[in-house]
Amino acid sequence: MPVHKLYCDSRAAVDGSPSDWLWQPSRSIHVGKCRAFIDSVHMGVTFGSVVESNRNIYVSEELPLLTVLAQSGRVYFREGATELIATIAPAIYDGPTLATALAAALSAASPSTVYSTAYTASATTLGTIAITPPVFIASRATVVAAKSWAGQTLAPNGLQDASDLLGTTTADSQGTLNLDHGIGYRRVSLDIGGYNADELAAEMAQKLNSGSALTGAYSVSFDEKRGRLTISHDNPYGLIFRVFPESYLTTHPQEFQGFSSPYNGSDLLTGFHSTTAAYKGNAAVAAGHVNVLAYHTLFINSTLGMHNDSIGPVGQTTIARKVVIDAPPGGMVHDFHSTPYDYITIEPQSISSIRFRVTDWRGETVTPMSHWSASILLVPEEEF
Repeated sequence: MPVHKLYCDSRAAVDGSPSDWLWQPSRSIHVGKCRAFIDSVHMGVTFGSVVESNRNIYVSEELPLLTVLAQSGRVYFREGATELIATIAPAIYDGPTLATALAAALSAASPSTVYSTAYTASATTLGTIAITPPVFIASRATVVAAKSWAGQTLAPNGLQDASDLLGTTTADSQGTLNLDHGIGYRRVSLDIGGYNADELAAEMAQKLNSGSALTGAYSVSFDEKRGRLTISHDNPYGLIFRVFPESYLTTHPQEFQGFSSPYNGSDLLTGFHSTTAAYKGNAAVAAGHVNVLAYHTLFINSTLGMHNDSIGPVGQTTIARKVVIDAPPGGMVHDFHSTPYDYITIEPQSISSIRFRVTDWRGETVTPMSHWSASILLVPEEEF
C-alpha cells in the first residue's frame, strides 16, 4: 500500500461548502485492510456566538384585560359522550362581553343546546363565568392526553385553545370557569453573529421589545461577577412574562402553544436553562453562565469506513473525529491526534472520493464555517 497519508482541504473540494464538502484525489487510492487516523485538523473559529441552532428565545406574555387571540380561541367541550369544539371570536373583552361571546360560541358549536352564561366580578381575581346548562369543559391537559378531539388529530403544541384565559390549563371544568389572563406566545430570534456578553444583552433587549404585547419595556443586564443575565420588565399593571428554555419545552411542549421542535433554543448561550420549570418575570435571572462561543466541540463526519467504529451523542454512526474548540472566536484550532485508539477501520478498497461534514453534538451541520483542512494516516492492519 504505497499511499500512507492523505492531505484534504475544503478549498480543494469538488462540491459543497466548508461545512459539507467532497474531496476527490487525482487518482483512485487502492488500500488493503488498514486503520485510518485523522491525524491533524486546522480549523478557524468563525461561527461566533449566535448560530441557527441556538438563536431562539421562547417568551410568553400575559395579555391585558380578557384577550382572545385568533390562535387561542378554541374551547374543547363535551355534551354527554359527544366531543365538540367551539371558537370564541378574537377580541379584547371585559367580563360580561366575554361571557356573552362564550355563550354564543358554545351554542353555535352545539347541535341542540342553547347556552347562557353569567359573569361574576371579583376584587382579587378576574372573575368567574357560570355556564347554563352546566357543561364539561376539557382542560388542555385532558385534550393533550386524548391526542384527538371531535375527530381531529391534535398536536400538543397546536391546540389553539383558550385554556389560559378560561383557567383550564390543568383542570377540567363542569360549568364554572375561573378566569385568568390570556397568554401570547412568541419566538424571539436573535441575529446570527458574534457577541460579547454586554452586546448579547443589548441584542436580547432589542428583540424582546420588538413585537411585545406588554406595556412598558424589557431590559437585559449582565452581571460580570456572576457571569449571568437578568431579563426585567417594567409593566405597570403587574402583567408578567415567562421564558421557556428548550430543555424544558422538549418534555413539556403543550405549555408553549404554536411552536414545535426543533426549537433551536438559546439555553447554553444565555444561561436560561432548566428541565423543571419556565422562568417567571418580571425579573428573571439565568441559572447558568453566559457562553458566547456557540460550540465547545465539533464532530467531523466522513464517508470513510463501514460506519461501525463510533456512536455519537444521539446515535450518529458517521463520526470520524471529535475536534475540541480551544480557541476564541476569530482564532485557529490546531487539533493534533493524541491516541492510537481513535481510528476508523478500512476494508480493502479503492478510495475515489471522501465526503466530510462538520456537525454539532446533535448531528446538525455547522454553518458558517471557514475553510479547514485535515490529514489522514492510513496504517496497514498488519503493522499493529
